[in-house]
Amino acid sequence: MKRALTLLVLLAAGAARAAGIGAYVGKMDTDALGDSAVYGAQLEFDFFPCVSLLVRGGYANGFDEFKFVGSSGTLVADDLAIVPAEAGLMLRPPPLFGLVGVYAGAGAGWYGIPGFDVKSGKKVVAETDDVTDLVGWWASAGLEIGVPAFRVFGEVKYQSAEEKNLDIDFKDRHDIGNLRADMDLTGVTLLAGIRIAW
Repeated sequence: MKRALTLLVLLAAGAARAAGIGAYVGKMDTDALGDSAVYGAQLEFDFFPCVSLLVRGGYANGFDEFKFVGSSGTLVADDLAIVPAEAGLMLRPPPLFGLVGVYAGAGAGWYGIPGFDVKSGKKVVAETDDVTDLVGWWASAGLEIGVPAFRVFGEVKYQSAEEKNLDIDFKDRHDIGNLRADMDLTGVTLLAGIRIAW
């Protein structure tokens, strides 16, 4: 699925014209992990007037509410990270007076979970291998202000990505063994950033 999504994005980007770049910071809230600061960058390609392809990548590494039960008791993830990579279509009507614009979009997302430390109490007891990645979808709406070449934006995004019985493998800790857990990244992300267009 991840390869197919990557190929689709590359083919679509090759048929479009690069329209702009941007950077953002925000807060990513999820059902299973709590919330974390997130930051990243985006690239946009024009297809038709008011319609573009958005490719966005980010990093969020402040999640600390993921708990699961092992042979040594309740274990807690320490600074678990999410690496979201998303692509989708954006609709941008002409801005009001050339200064204030609204936009909306939707698409597919791949959410990588690198390995993380696991604590029992305050002590790190194990380190995991990379966790199975999740695939999901997202939809967003936002407001942007500025001149055509430089805009500041605020955005509300809803993402949905869930995996039941996710495999969690531990490095060099055969006493813990492999665990399974439900991972749900569904939630609302708030973003603020800048977009440079040409």
